[in-house]
Amino acid sequence: MRNFLKSVQRFSFVLYDLFALSLSIIFAFYLRLGWPIATKYLVFLEIYFVPFIAVKLVIFAAFGMYRRFWRYASIHELRILIQAVVASSLSILFVSYSLGIIPIPRSVFVVDGLLTLFLVGGMRFAGRTVSEIALYARAPRSARRALVVGAGDAGEMLVREMLKSPGLGYLPIGLIDDDERKVGIRVHGIKVLGTRGQLKDIIEENLVKEVIIAMPSVDRLINESIVNACKQAGVSCRTLPGIYDIIDGRVDIGLIRDIQIEDILGRAPVKVNIPEIDDFISGRSVIVTGAGGSIGSELCRQISHFQPSRLVIVDIAENTLYEIEQELAMTVTCPLVTVVADVKDEAKMNELLGAYRPELIFHAAAYKQVPMMEMNSRIALENNFVATMKLARAAIEHGVEKFILVSTDKAVSPVSFMGFSKALAERAVLSFTDERTNFIVVRFGNVLASNGSVVPLFKKQIATGGPITVTHPDMKRYLMTITESVQLILQAAAFGVGGDVFLLDMGKQVAIVDLAEKLIELSGVSRSKIDIEFIGVRPGEKIEEKLIRENEIKVASAHEKIFRLKGANAESPSDTLDQLSEFANLIGRGQMPEIVSRMHELIPGGRSHHLARK
Repeated sequence: MRNFLKSVQRFSFVLYDLFALSLSIIFAFYLRLGWPIATKYLVFLEIYFVPFIAVKLVIFAAFGMYRRFWRYASIHELRILIQAVVASSLSILFVSYSLGIIPIPRSVFVVDGLLTLFLVGGMRFAGRTVSEIALYARAPRSARRALVVGAGDAGEMLVREMLKSPGLGYLPIGLIDDDERKVGIRVHGIKVLGTRGQLKDIIEENLVKEVIIAMPSVDRLINESIVNACKQAGVSCRTLPGIYDIIDGRVDIGLIRDIQIEDILGRAPVKVNIPEIDDFISGRSVIVTGAGGSIGSELCRQISHFQPSRLVIVDIAENTLYEIEQELAMTVTCPLVTVVADVKDEAKMNELLGAYRPELIFHAAAYKQVPMMEMNSRIALENNFVATMKLARAAIEHGVEKFILVSTDKAVSPVSFMGFSKALAERAVLSFTDERTNFIVVRFGNVLASNGSVVPLFKKQIATGGPITVTHPDMKRYLMTITESVQLILQAAAFGVGGDVFLLDMGKQVAIVDLAEKLIELSGVSRSKIDIEFIGVRPGEKIEEKLIRENEIKVASAHEKIFRLKGANAESPSDTLDQLSEFANLIGRGQMPEIVSRMHELIPGGRSHHLARK
């Protein structure tokens, strides 16, 4: 049916051109020579009228005039049209004079060419003009005049969505793109107006009310420059989500969101090998512990894209688990199993592994609030260390293929119980050796906008008028987005083998004060109206974090932004495992002074400044 409609459309263009070309040559003689036309020129028309029209149609066809979709005609199509008209007029002129045909004033052919361009081009560009007029007519008066940054796949899908649903309140008035070759072309009839360097001028000239960034994988320095240009021009700036939504073709108005602090960290996002991750996850049974948390829920989202044979999501927190379950239920097509369970419950976890026979376990369940864990030290050790050790042993018993532990930079030279508990968890999983189960550790820094992190806290403080509370003026952290951290986990898990410890190239540490100031800037509130108050370092916190222990060496891996750490498991696994098992038993029955002393022996690089209170 589609081919038939295309054939009908082409035939209608040919019929119209036949009429337009006939009209243009007759009017050319009339306008140049007057009426009535002299007999010798009438003879010319009687003899050569049909051949000349046929030549023009053949040349038009040779220039692809009947293979183009003229509804979204652009400057490129206009150039083709002009070339075809000029070529056809010159061809007729050349044939007329070379064959010695009755001398015709050359101005006749010039007028004929201009009339042809007007009649043939006018009809073709009328469709685009009518579409644009209809767009503006259908758009509600309250529609926001939107400028789309990025004329690639995401930009094209976004413009199409806006045009398809004008009632959603967006009126696309143009696009910009850094590729100068795209300037002047039209995307669904909407013109690429210029490059990013012209953004401020384009905003002002076109009365833009909102700028939407449609470049899901763009460098964050570029994001920041766009945000700054929008701020100077006094317009709002929003963005599309990550690349996974583009892959799924899920770009729609509802996915557009405000620019967040993670969009302008000043570091390019990590790019992963999606086909490799797809091969790794597709068709496998997967369990994610801590599935209701920030990292765990994002693991569930991204893993679900790769069609596992079953996705089992586990968490002790019913509310957060319910939220991610409801979200996944609307998008995933793989079998989804939701389990409310405590990872410290060894019998329950063994039952779970026996029932669903996972091939992959992503262990993200952990207590992470450093000051709080200083006050609840025993539970931190039981949940983050002992439970991990027991789950790793169960993974071996049930033939799990890979066990991936989500770790933290706080496990390096720890000064808090939370850091010690994660350092012990790392040592525990690296001490297990089994031919069937590969244990992999993925370590990274602070995650922006995760539950309990500084970004949500700063946003609440800004919303209430401040002050923003920062612990220390020199406090710094390695920062990454939730999406980045999960992509790292999946990529490392895909090519990692037993005993591997992976680390993301996280760039330089970011000053928390700078983070607070950027959030104030993004909020649109004057810096003078929001105070920053320093409240002192809390129990268990460091001024700066480390990513690598003294006995570890950073080496390249299969991914340019992921490093493998050598020396992380240099000790005898069997001896270490025996020591850790004894310590796990001690945690359940011993006194805290004895536990703290033994903990320092097992993690010699750490030091705790605060004694546990319980």
